[in-house]
Amino acid sequence: MVLTFTNIALALGAYLVVVLGIAYVAMGRLDVTPDDYYLAGRGLGTLVLTGTVLATWFSTFAFLGGPGTFFSSGSGWLWFGLFNITGPILIWVIGTRFWLLGRKFDHVTPSDLLAQFYEDDDSVRILVAVIAILALVPYSVIQLTGAAQALVGALGAQQYFSTGVLLLMGMVALYLFVGGLRAVAWIDTLQAVIFMPALIITAAATVYWSGGLSAGWSATLAENPELWTFSAAGTGSWYTGALVWTMAWVFIPHMWQRMLMAKNPKVIARTAAVSGTISLWVITFSALLIGGIGSSLITELPEGTAADGFMTILYAEFLPIGAIVITVAAFAAGMSTISSQILTTSSIFVRDIAKKPFRPDMDDSKEARIGRYFTIFFSLVVLGIALSPAAEQAIIPLASDGVALALVYIPCVLGMLFWDEASTAGAKWSLLIGFVFLQIAIWTPVGSLFPVFGPPVYGLALTAAVYYGVSKATASVPEDRQTEYREILIKGMRIENPPRAADPQPSDD
Repeated sequence: MVLTFTNIALALGAYLVVVLGIAYVAMGRLDVTPDDYYLAGRGLGTLVLTGTVLATWFSTFAFLGGPGTFFSSGSGWLWFGLFNITGPILIWVIGTRFWLLGRKFDHVTPSDLLAQFYEDDDSVRILVAVIAILALVPYSVIQLTGAAQALVGALGAQQYFSTGVLLLMGMVALYLFVGGLRAVAWIDTLQAVIFMPALIITAAATVYWSGGLSAGWSATLAENPELWTFSAAGTGSWYTGALVWTMAWVFIPHMWQRMLMAKNPKVIARTAAVSGTISLWVITFSALLIGGIGSSLITELPEGTAADGFMTILYAEFLPIGAIVITVAAFAAGMSTISSQILTTSSIFVRDIAKKPFRPDMDDSKEARIGRYFTIFFSLVVLGIALSPAAEQAIIPLASDGVALALVYIPCVLGMLFWDEASTAGAKWSLLIGFVFLQIAIWTPVGSLFPVFGPPVYGLALTAAVYYGVSKATASVPEDRQTEYREILIKGMRIENPPRAADPQPSDD
């Protein structure tokens, strides 16, 4: 079969029809309230919440970036398995607490939670909001560029990059503007069903094409032995990557918001267990087989092609019709994540920048309407960046740069949950200084001057030091506010002991 753009476009069109049908049904159940538009009515059960978490997890970052990074970096990407284990633990430990406070105080965004605890301070609210939006920009960009690289890999022509970017954004805009997060959550579940089997089947096919597991790994080790030799000199990057993706990932705003969508804390706990197990075996193990063994089948990429297009290149070589399926799956992976990110930035902008500090009397209907308009604005910004030459770098580094910004939330959140001396001044200054430091260290050559570890490690250390020092030197959050939060958490996290069964009476025998 000869791969053509027409073949792929027809497959994408058929998939879009299905997606729009789901969005139409969701529209019929959509209310104008922020809870329904942004949080799907706070009523998702385990199946749909797990689907939307996995679909957000399985962005182009994991679906394309994972195999591509194993192909180009070998064992340097194995630390990603830590993310699959510790991430779900943090969802369970932190996410249930977010849910309890969010349900009690009607929180919709991260800013709602932190600003309310820190004395309803508008500067805290705006800082949290700005950091959240800017953290999601590069992560949103990679969804577009990743899907575009899949299209380029399938067709072997770089000129289709811009076409892929525009196609994905157009598909997302159609169903997102109509259906809100209920449509996103339902469609995420469908998309998870598509690209999880796609990864597993691709891994099995790669092993088959290489002549078996043993033969495949033998060929890989013979072809690129240096990629599969762990070097102590690279441990700093291991620790940096593990820190970013095991801790900051949970605090990325669109994942944070998903914890508020659950029906109850038990749903969060079950979702954490199921998604962690699936992600470890499906994302990491499948990506290892595809990128690792596949590097013996495709030893060099076409000139100008990024490693993120490796899977479609592999299919184009061995099973061309499969390249169509993988391209559709790549688009599904990108759609599931960028739709959540766009909607999250919309809720943050409207509530935490436009409404709460300046127009607190804005009604729900107007808030939802402005939120829809902001989705268009943010989409155009992300689209413009994705079409620029700077956006064609590898998926993993670009995603890591964005996610690292979420590290500055950690001291504020832990202080709110566990420290009696937490102060509003400490929160403000740590957010500001940590954010400025990471922006400079990540996006300028300054970051290359730090020894051993990457900028995120130093950024988290600086943020924590500022938070602790300023909090110790200034007045703590009022005791009544702390007590209110603590009592909600203590009551909500308590598991009552079952009543003790009465001792059986001796029988008359």
